[in-house]
Amino acid sequence: MAANWWLALIIMVVLNGILVWNFLVGLEPISRRAKKWFFIVVNVIGLVLAVSQFFWMDF
Repeated sequence: MAANWWLALIIMVVLNGILVWNFLVGLEPISRRAKKWFFIVVNVIGLVLAVSQFFWMDF
């Protein structure tokens, strides 16, 4: 069960790391509103992946 939690944490850290890297390195300016929605969408996707791996790894 601990492996599930570690994998969920890794999924969230990797997705948020990619998001932050994209914001820091991206050359084109992005509005604050677009950043907020991009952050929300990436975290929802990460949450769905993290939760789904709990069911996937149990079988």
